[in-house]
Amino acid sequence: MAVTNFISEVWSKKLQKIFDTHAVFRNIVNTNFEGDIKDAGDKVKIRTYGDITINDYTRGATLSFQTLTDPMDTLNIDQLKYFSFLVDDLDKVQSNIDLLTGYSERAAIAIRNVIDKALHAQAYGGIKSANVIGASGSPINLSKDNIFQYVAQMSELMDASNTPGEDRHLVIAPWVKTRLLRSPEFIRSSEMGDKTVMNGYIGEYLGFRVHVSTNLNTVSGATPIVALTRDLVTFASQVAKVEAVDPPDMFAKGIKGLYLYGSKVVQKSNGCGAVLWAVAA
Repeated sequence: MAVTNFISEVWSKKLQKIFDTHAVFRNIVNTNFEGDIKDAGDKVKIRTYGDITINDYTRGATLSFQTLTDPMDTLNIDQLKYFSFLVDDLDKVQSNIDLLTGYSERAAIAIRNVIDKALHAQAYGGIKSANVIGASGSPINLSKDNIFQYVAQMSELMDASNTPGEDRHLVIAPWVKTRLLRSPEFIRSSEMGDKTVMNGYIGEYLGFRVHVSTNLNTVSGATPIVALTRDLVTFASQVAKVEAVDPPDMFAKGIKGLYLYGSKVVQKSNGCGAVLWAVAA
């Protein structure tokens, strides 16, 4: 691949597609405002909805019309990540692999890992305290014998918060998957026909679509397992720029890329999830 033939827009779309394909949290959060960003520092206005008042009706009485509020929130695109690397021309000639393409794809996956960790932290940190089971300092000892009980409790907390029953997701660590697979209530994805398969998706459990991620954060050895709907976290991202370079005084070719994003838990959405702080029993 000659640098002179490098088309930035094509590469940006390619890397964004790789990122979207491999991400876990990116595919289960709200990305409705993603098309509204163009550069770092952008502010995206998020429209939310106020509550509707229900009144008693009396025949012949004058109706009282409620004046609707138009609550707005702001999503700041304030996170910037970049990658840059050089491939020696001699290495490129001697290799039968397109190093620039291969490492650019690895860069997209590395950014995916960073973003997934950030979205996980955003999710468990933004859920209201009433929907949290255990704590980082006093986690639940999770085993194959009690996992049903605690996931059911997470579902109950979301029900009590009036969270819609559809499109619920549960994101777990690999060690939790080991326990879940031994539960008779677990429905494997292979048994579910033509349902959409996302990266990390393994099946259903107690009304949750279950995803496994290796990018979950831990605090003092405890893992915050998150149940959520797409409404919990609002996220927007963009591959802002990908450029090829021919560094002066070097026999090498390089690629550099800039990725920007922002995420937020809108206050009225913090009941759209639950957290279980757990360690392996």
